[in-house]
Amino acid sequence: MLDRRRLLNCLMLLVLLRAAALGAEVKSTSKRVTLSREIESILRSSEAKRGHWGIEVVRLSDGKILYTRNAEQLYLPASNMKLFTTAAALERLGPDFRFRTTVEAEAPPDAAGRVENLFLVGRGDPTLGYQVIPNPVQLHGEGPPDADLQEFARQLTEHGVRVIAGNLIVDETYFIDEPFGRGWEESNLQFGYASPVTALAFNDNALLMRSTPGESVGAWAQVDLQPFPDYYTLINRILTSAKGTRKQIHIGRKPGSRRLEVWGQIAFGAEPDEDSIAVDDPPRWAAELFRKALEVRGVTLKGSIEVRGITRAEASAPNFVPPNPSRVVLGKHLSAPLADDIRTINKFSHNLHVEMLLRTLGKELKGRGSSNAGIEVLEEFVKDIGIEDNEAIFSDGSGLSRHSIIAPRAIIKLLRYMAKSPRSPVYVDSLPVAGEDGTLQDRFERTSARGKIHAKTGTIEHVNALSGYMDLPSGERLAFSILGNEHPMRAHEGKQVVDRLAVTIYEQFGGRQKIKRRKRTVVTQPSPVGRG
Repeated sequence: MLDRRRLLNCLMLLVLLRAAALGAEVKSTSKRVTLSREIESILRSSEAKRGHWGIEVVRLSDGKILYTRNAEQLYLPASNMKLFTTAAALERLGPDFRFRTTVEAEAPPDAAGRVENLFLVGRGDPTLGYQVIPNPVQLHGEGPPDADLQEFARQLTEHGVRVIAGNLIVDETYFIDEPFGRGWEESNLQFGYASPVTALAFNDNALLMRSTPGESVGAWAQVDLQPFPDYYTLINRILTSAKGTRKQIHIGRKPGSRRLEVWGQIAFGAEPDEDSIAVDDPPRWAAELFRKALEVRGVTLKGSIEVRGITRAEASAPNFVPPNPSRVVLGKHLSAPLADDIRTINKFSHNLHVEMLLRTLGKELKGRGSSNAGIEVLEEFVKDIGIEDNEAIFSDGSGLSRHSIIAPRAIIKLLRYMAKSPRSPVYVDSLPVAGEDGTLQDRFERTSARGKIHAKTGTIEHVNALSGYMDLPSGERLAFSILGNEHPMRAHEGKQVVDRLAVTIYEQFGGRQKIKRRKRTVVTQPSPVGRG
């Protein structure tokens, strides 16, 4: 009798457990059905319906797919491409990797302080100098904008250098000479977000152009370049228009020219307009500034400035051997750890920094400082973490190219891998936080998802993307990817659709929370360096 009663109790317990499991399963299925319905409603209710959308959401604790829509198809990722480049760099180079820039000579200075040629050797450090775009803010280092070059000059004089009998030579051979990514559009190349990629970079290879309305309608606007106003010959034809009229500012510069023409109008009483302008020849520019720093220290350059690099043709020759000269180091600069720049790249969508990082991956791991070598490293990395060849095709490191195509599912695989990696804290911390910093500082501010989403943005013409992590009130973390292509919306309209989708996903699985007004933590964006 007792055994019978125990058997009945066990059966009842099993029935209750099964019922609970079925209830949870029904509830989960109901959530997915509701989410699917709400997402389709968002995508049908705007011009988004004319685009192509790929979405996937996964629970990290068990890898369960909570929602998927066209996730196996390929899309332009825009700056979501940076998720791959920065992940590969953290995994292959490590967060403590540092960039080294040196000043070298063929021999120590003689008794008169004389060296023959002086070499300024770039090795992919994106942080020399500092950027003042757009606020202005100081991003790298302290002191004047040429402080790093002044420090090199000081180190030289400590070694007794007084005269450079030959030339000041910029050694660009760490990278192969390919200043732009494959598929970059020519119309982008005059702006700071498409600055030339060089082994020796300075001040983000860009200048700030600030246009301020004149003192009366019809007067010329005031236009200036910072922090080095003499680099370009500026031809200003921007007029001050009537108060309230639409701003129209156009910028023109021929490749290789230092003549910068600007024209258009800016309304009387309007706030100054700021644009990031690419420097045409960054290594030569840095050398010119370095020569001035040397003169201040009393060091005389007898010769001229020369830039030495490696062309693609030279690098592709069968018998090519990368140069490895034996020289004496007279000055050096070590960057901050790579983890710091990964944060700059992802928080602020920094195209130049990530393109330099791509080439550094190629140089350090393949012996060739080219984008192709860097892409080889990326391809090997994604294969190692389970991404199929047909799920991700890379053309550059930043996503500015329209030749890179990636499936949302590949991004999810990357996010899942990085969530388990020892580098995960650095990686997640590098991503913008919804409503709080980076390129998400002004998004999600009045939503329940504020502070709960760490994600990389992506924006180029007719493309919007957002991929990263969601932290739910339950303690669960989700990985998600939203890629929208070929829609006719303007950038801000596309962002609004993406944000609605992200909030809908968060609230469906995290529940609605009472929104508390919180003190805003400002992390100032240094420049419009990406379109992310």
